[in-house]
Amino acid sequence: MAASSTRTLPARMPDGWWREHPRYRTYVLFAATGFVLIGVNLLLLAGVAALSTSVAAWQGYLEVLGSLPGLVGVAALLIGTLFFALRWLRVGAKIPAVRLGPLPAASMGLILVVHYAGFVTLTLLIVVLLSGLVI
Repeated sequence: MAASSTRTLPARMPDGWWREHPRYRTYVLFAATGFVLIGVNLLLLAGVAALSTSVAAWQGYLEVLGSLPGLVGVAALLIGTLFFALRWLRVGAKIPAVRLGPLPAASMGLILVVHYAGFVTLTLLIVVLLSGLVI
């Protein structure tokens, strides 16, 4: 078979394709939360390193977090982590929505209620433990 003499350009996505479609936009934002989770882990590692070094290093770490840029950064990380958690709960709810043997699949509403109830319960438990109200 002879090669065609017509020249063609390679296929490429149009500019801004992910911003114009809500599903793509949500997927790209969800994928970008990986950077948010890296930031959270680096912040926690810096805190552990400061805590293991000295009291002065720990106080310096707390001062940085208490400054306006630190508060804005922590708030941004919190919002990104919350977006990741809620989106993961939504995606993760589709996993148990299958039929196993003779048992019928649970309804999506029930699965979502259980997922979100578990999320809220765990979050409250962590807040109570970290606040020192228990133990």
